[in-house]
Amino acid sequence: MDMQKKKITMDTAERIRQLRRGQSLSQEALALRANLNPAYFGQIERGLKCPTIDTLYKIATALGVPPAELLSQQPPPAKSSSYQDRLEKLLTQIPENKQEQFLRLLEDMIAILR
Repeated sequence: MDMQKKKITMDTAERIRQLRRGQSLSQEALALRANLNPAYFGQIERGLKCPTIDTLYKIATALGVPPAELLSQQPPPAKSSSYQDRLEKLLTQIPENKQEQFLRLLEDMIAILR
């Protein structure tokens, strides 16, 4: 592997590891969520294997981030600790045409819990 490719592979591996740890996921949990063999995923995260675009897409989807986030040179976003931030993140994962329905369900659940 040439030096430039090796650097990109190692940087991507580190980025995946940071994002995975930021979500408190084990390698195995993320691999299974991404429908990847855990041993193969471990090799990707150690920079021993260079993942395909398809594999990067699976990992990004499992992490809930855009695929470009895995190749970014910027530090990963800070881990959200507030409930409001977590709810906002969950809401962005719901298709726009289903968000109103989700909010009504959430309101009904809150009414039941009161």
